[in-house]
Amino acid sequence: METLNFPDLQKVLNESYTLEEAWSGYIDFLRENPSIQTSLYANKLQELLNMLSDDKLRELEQEFHEVKKQIVLLSQKYGVKISLNRRRKDFIGLNEKIRLYLTNNRPLSKIQDLLGFRITLCTNREDDNNSIALCYEVLNELIQFFVVDRGCILAEAEPLLSTGLKFSKHPEIIVPKKSMILQGFEDNVKDYVRYPKNNGYQSLHTIIQKPDGLVFEIQIRTMAMDIRAEFGSAAHGPYKQNRYEGSTIVLDLSKLKLQGFVLWDNGEIYDKIGLCKAIDPFNLL
Repeated sequence: METLNFPDLQKVLNESYTLEEAWSGYIDFLRENPSIQTSLYANKLQELLNMLSDDKLRELEQEFHEVKKQIVLLSQKYGVKISLNRRRKDFIGLNEKIRLYLTNNRPLSKIQDLLGFRITLCTNREDDNNSIALCYEVLNELIQFFVVDRGCILAEAEPLLSTGLKFSKHPEIIVPKKSMILQGFEDNVKDYVRYPKNNGYQSLHTIIQKPDGLVFEIQIRTMAMDIRAEFGSAAHGPYKQNRYEGSTIVLDLSKLKLQGFVLWDNGEIYDKIGLCKAIDPFNLL
């Protein structure tokens, strides 16, 4: 695997006070050190930055409410509470993914998961065959909703990464004997339920492309999968350290300046009037 050298992301972060400064600054930094790889890198960052325009985010918010209506219907149909949350890939993780793709000669056009929604089925803390089947059923319902009712298409899924689970280490994980994805859409879904990552991560991912050009990801998982992904063996921090070997980025939170918010000594960020407990400034929609 070829090793590529990219301009220092840490330097730009050290000199930035906002996400917008860091993002724009690193695009400029890449263009100051031109090569085919750094130019591709900068172009992809610019494309993704354009997705964070006010117009695009307003459109995504409208889409959130449309999906929410459908989730309410599915919750009633299947008799299960369903959580719907906005999600945005963090800036550092996004850069590391671009670098990974360039290093492995994979097309950057496949990176389309900057913005999206995470759907969590409020099933039991441990999965069974019924909760696994329900995860696929909700996916299939949403595929039909987006394709038939909304006129969307589904992008071809990225290759699965880091599969090869050792079941002796994760006896609690249930894997279906076969995929239950709606026929004809198998290539449009990253099926980590049928093929879990080696750290135990399970989820279903698909990329939705609207007729007007808006692109976003839908992730679907059960409660047990969510607990494992957020707090267990598949928690994202250790996963990133293993996946992006050799990359260590440090943020100086004391430099952050966000109107209406204050940094506490413990490193958490609180708003000054108590409307929200804490925020992550690198994941604000």
